[in-house]
Amino acid sequence: MSDLDKYRTQQEAYRAGAGRTTTTPYQEAVNRYLGAVAYGSDEPDRPTAAASRTVGSVVVGVDDTPTTYTAVDHAAIEAELRGCGLRLVHVQQPGGLRSPTREAGARLLQRLTDRVHAYSPTVPVTSRLEVGGAAALVLAQAQTASLVVVGHRHSTVGTAFGLSVADRVAAGHAGVVLVVRVPGWPPGPEFGSRPIVVGVDHDDSTAVWFALDEARGRGCDLVILHAGDDIATPALSDTDGVPVRHAYVTGGPADALIEASRNASAIVVGRHRTTGSALGSVSRTLVQHAHCPVFLVG
Repeated sequence: MSDLDKYRTQQEAYRAGAGRTTTTPYQEAVNRYLGAVAYGSDEPDRPTAAASRTVGSVVVGVDDTPTTYTAVDHAAIEAELRGCGLRLVHVQQPGGLRSPTREAGARLLQRLTDRVHAYSPTVPVTSRLEVGGAAALVLAQAQTASLVVVGHRHSTVGTAFGLSVADRVAAGHAGVVLVVRVPGWPPGPEFGSRPIVVGVDHDDSTAVWFALDEARGRGCDLVILHAGDDIATPALSDTDGVPVRHAYVTGGPADALIEASRNASAIVVGRHRTTGSALGSVSRTLVQHAHCPVFLVG
């Protein structure tokens, strides 16, 4: 069964059960992709994408591994929720005895494009094949993007889009970066209903407002996790129906956020840069150890 056939079967099931359950936009999108556990080479039929979209784009770095295929799924969902286009960027390393061919890269990009069209048929997809340094080329493609998505491997092996590249893109991009960390993916069916958790340490109003907007678009709850003694809490005068809860922790904020990530659909934190473009200690720890995707803001 192709990706598109699976999608149609799932949609029929959702319509049949519409009177029994209510799903949020994010749940609906996630549930479509959770039906695709395997990342094979089958290329589904391609529905026609919607022509009218809003301004903005989501850029995602890809290679031929399950980790970054999952990153593409999350990037496509974000593009769908935002009503914008998706750009796939695949970077090949030059030289070497087993240097990948451009034909192999083109096939990968086409396979991923077909996958997105099968599960998010209204999302326009473009792709770019580059040769050189992965982090620098992803950052170059992402200069005007509203969101950059990178996958993060759950091991110490650094390859085309592994630990070092994710860290450098997360630290080097001036806008919002989503680092896709989901050990044990695919999760249970409750993943799409989990809240967004935003960490607040002193004045993190930019991260809070981004988290609120993200929760509004997903249709989920927002949990504001306060850490530290001197807390400046942004006044949420208009949450537009987003249920907001507050939690307070003492001690290290990184440990509290990592624990909260076990039951969150995403964590939002400020970058809190130290020197130059280096990530702050909390954001760097979350990129490496969170149990869910991490948004880095500011």
